[in-house]
Amino acid sequence: MPTWDELFGRGEFVARYPEGEVQRFVSVLERAFPERPLRVWDLCCGAGRHAVAIARRGHRVFASDASGNGVDILRGRLAECGLEAETAVADMADCPWTDASFHGVVSWDSLHHNVTFGIRSAFGAVYEHLVPGGFFLATLKSVRADSFGVGDEIEPGTFVQDSGPEGGVPHHYFEETEIRRSFEAWELCVLLERVCDYRARCEGFLELNPFDYTAWCVLARKPAKEHDEADSHTAR
Repeated sequence: MPTWDELFGRGEFVARYPEGEVQRFVSVLERAFPERPLRVWDLCCGAGRHAVAIARRGHRVFASDASGNGVDILRGRLAECGLEAETAVADMADCPWTDASFHGVVSWDSLHHNVTFGIRSAFGAVYEHLVPGGFFLATLKSVRADSFGVGDEIEPGTFVQDSGPEGGVPHHYFEETEIRRSFEAWELCVLLERVCDYRARCEGFLELNPFDYTAWCVLARKPAKEHDEADSHTAR
C-alpha cells in the first residue's frame, strides 16, 4: 500500500488553493492578537497550500508533515513565491520547534489519519505549544462519512482500507461525544458537522464529486492566562 511519501511523490493530494475556512481562521487570529507577525503552525501541512497562503499574509509560518516529499513540494512553492517559512519533517504528535509557541495552529483534513492514541497525542502537542488564548482549527472525519466502516477495523472507530488512493492509511471517525471529551481542557468555540448526503453515486464518483465530505469542523481555544505569561513565550 502506498505511503503518504509515495502519494505526494506521485503528485497526488497536492492542491494549490487554500480552503476559505483557513483564510477566515487567520482573520480570527488577527483580530484576537495585536502583535505582528503572528506565529502560525500548519500541522500535517502536506504540500503546503495553507502554509503558503498564511505566509502571503505576512505572518511567520511553521509547517510540518511526516512526508518528506510533501515538505519538499512546500519548500519549492515557497521559493517560487519568494516567501519564507520554517519547515520540518515530523510526526503529527511532535512539534519540531520545542521552544516555540503559536498564536494559532491549523490542521486541515489530516489528523484523522492515525489511531486514537496518535491523534490525542497530536492534540496534546498543539495545546502545549499554543500561547494562552491561542486558537486551533481542525477538521475530523465523522462517523456519518460515506467511507465509515469501509476496510478493516483495527480499533473502535478506526478503519484501514485495502484499496483506493488512501489504501493502507488509517482513518479514525469521530462521534460528537468523543470530540467533546478530547477537548475538555479547551474552550470549544465552534463544533459543527458539515454534512454531504451521498444518495447517488456513479462510476468515478470520488474523482467527480465537487462537494464537501461529511466532517467535523472544530475551532478550539486554549484558555487565556495572565498577559505577562503570554508575553514570555517566544519562538525560535
